[in-house]
Parts: sequence; C-alpha cells; structure tokens
Amino acid sequence: MTTGPTLLELATAWQPQRPGDRRPRDIRDALVEPDWEGLRVVAAVDEAEAVFVREGEAVVVPDELAAAMRGAFNALGALLEGQLTTRALRSGEGVKVPSAPVERPSMIVPRALRRKDDPWVRSQEHERRASAEAATVLAALAGGSRHAFVATDLLWLDGMPLDDIPLLERKRLLASVIDEAELVRVGAYVTAASVATHVTWSAMGFRELHYRAANSRYRAGEANPDCAVAPPPASIGAATRA
Repeated sequence: MTTGPTLLELATAWQPQRPGDRRPRDIRDALVEPDWEGLRVVAAVDEAEAVFVREGEAVVVPDELAAAMRGAFNALGALLEGQLTTRALRSGEGVKVPSAPVERPSMIVPRALRRKDDPWVRSQEHERRASAEAATVLAALAGGSRHAFVATDLLWLDGMPLDDIPLLERKRLLASVIDEAELVRVGAYVTAASVATHVTWSAMGFRELHYRAANSRYRAGEANPDCAVAPPPASIGAATRA
C-alpha cells in the first residue's frame, strides 16, 4: 500500500520564498505586512502532529506551541509559511490591524540623510539579519522559551498545493482554517495605500515591511520578483516615496 509523505517530509520539501530586488512602489497591488522577526519556518500540521522546519531541518518547539497548532486548525492537513516569534506575545500584537494615527505632514529629510534605497541591498541585508538571528532563536526554543507562530501564507491544504493560487486568495483561505489563539496568529496585512498603518507599524517598532503582489504566486525556495522588503516609513510623506 502506497502512503503519502509524512508531515516532516512535506515541510522539508518546501522552502520559504525570498524577497526579490524591486522597490515596493514597483510591486503592483501590493499587500503589506510587518516582518515579525524571530525565525521564518515552514510548518506542517494535522489533527495529530505539528512540525516546524527551517532550511530542511526540524525545529524543536515547546509542547505547548505544538498543541496550540494542532488545536487551531479546522482542516485535515495544512502547510504554512510563518514566523516563530516572541513579538506576537507582547500585548496581543498581530491579532488586528492597529488603529491609524492622525495623518500630518512629514518633515523634509535631506537626500544625504535618507536611508539607502537600493532594493537589492535591502533584500540582502534582510537575509543576513534573519540568518544572524536564527541561532539565538533556535537556542531559545530548545530551552523551552515561549514563542508564538504567526502564519503569513498557506502553501498546501488537505492534499492540494496552493503555490499557483494568487496570494490574496491564499490569505483568505488561511484566515478560514485557523482559529486564532494566544500562540497561533494570522499575520495582519493591509494594502499599499494604507499609509497611516505603515507608519503605525513603524511606531510599534517593526523594523521591516514585506510587500507582495496580491496576484502573485508562491515561489518556494526562490527569490520572488513580486515581493519586496523595506524599512517602514517614519512619516506619511516617506511612505509615498517607498
């Protein structure tokens, strides 16, 4: 009798996609979400098991989180991209999109003082930072440190791969199969036009935002030209120049 892949084999076969080298303003109909820091992983879950994988290796998580993952899903089996992070445990961050601040004119910043705007440099710095943080997060998890899982994409559901389905539809499906709890969240996202929310995320301390085309497909293990990463704007005016 032929059996399908185990959850670990399934999660190992998929690698998170990486941001490309385009500027956020060049991403058509972008959905914008904060980078939760921590450890980006692929997670596989069914009613009996939950596994997390980074770069082809299983990640040890506390039993509390594995149990929360199993209890949060109302599907036979799912494969997700997301981040293991402590940020989501701070005052309930991430359950809802934050309220927008009052919009006001931004200060004019001299060009010489602005951050580098090279999108290739941005994506490379993002990858280096994530890699540098990984060892610290893995050690904390192995020691039993309490982390949450923030789901940002749905890659496979009940035996069907979803990588060729547009991002916005994957987001809608993701929200429909997760019953959010303290340790399992669905990452908030807004449109690129929601400038005030981008600024709010900056004020909350998020260091980077991800921009992904609403109609984009998932490119496992590859740089996706329909994705970009950039620091959040510090002001309303700065957001319009991203």
